[in-house]
Amino acid sequence: MGSCSVPCGPINQYALVTYLPDELGSFLDQMRRVLVQSCNARSHLSLLPPRSLKVPPSKAELQIQSTGDVTQPFIVKIGGVAMFPETSVIYLELLAGQEELDSLHRKLSTDSLEFDEPFPFHPHITLAQNFDLGTVAERFEIAKASWNSYAGPREFLLDRVVFVQNTENNCWMDLRTFPLKGLPHAAPRQSSESQLSQTF
Repeated sequence: MGSCSVPCGPINQYALVTYLPDELGSFLDQMRRVLVQSCNARSHLSLLPPRSLKVPPSKAELQIQSTGDVTQPFIVKIGGVAMFPETSVIYLELLAGQEELDSLHRKLSTDSLEFDEPFPFHPHITLAQNFDLGTVAERFEIAKASWNSYAGPREFLLDRVVFVQNTENNCWMDLRTFPLKGLPHAAPRQSSESQLSQTF
């Protein structure tokens, strides 16, 4: 999720994300750096928030792969700027894709990837966190003005996920990318009798 010139040693903290593509991702990367200058995180949407593992990462990867093999890609549409009142994290809401993300989260938060998450799962795109809380109102207004000025795409196809690992200096490293390979469900075939009845 982040980029560091000299990452330190890896730690037992992992997450599953999807990165925002092209023009949208580049705009939000710059927007995050304006809101919090020390931010080095690449814009992303988390499917599994950070967690420790009780099993080798390779076992977790097998679970992610098997889920991705039967999951169909889907569209995520982005809404407006909002804020979590408990943490003052500023983020972008989602207008479409929440149901699919909730379903994926439920399927993945079991077995090798099971973890007692501190907050209920709420899919979103983080814009600003870990800043002086006395400036939250100012940063919130800057985020709204910046997002309102953006004229590019506000949706994307979520067709892959990335398993990432944190390091001692909070630099997230990409471990492996998994495509979503599921095929669309075929429409149920009508019987010849029902087909005939619809022609009259």
